[in-house]
Amino acid sequence: MPNRLKIVTACGLGTGTALFLKTVVESIVRKAGIDASVETADATLAAAMKPDIIVTGPDLAERFQKEGAAKIIIAVYNYGNRREIEEKLLEAIQRLKG
Repeated sequence: MPNRLKIVTACGLGTGTALFLKTVVESIVRKAGIDASVETADATLAAAMKPDIIVTGPDLAERFQKEGAAKIIIAVYNYGNRREIEEKLLEAIQRLKG
């Protein structure tokens, strides 16, 4: 795994949900002391960026899985549930460090 993780938060247009998730993900990695760059993207661009992790909704997660768009795809079911996002993200990072 490279020293700096590349994380992309994605939604259909790369604005609303992706921007909200970016804020939450940045906060989680900062608090955990993890070196990561977090960017937003729309559904098309996210796959082309080849990040380590994509954080998105379940609808796009399935598509990204099929495309092999990232090493790990995290599907968030409740954007308002920070605990869900944090648990899934930290577990994914541990798997990458493997």
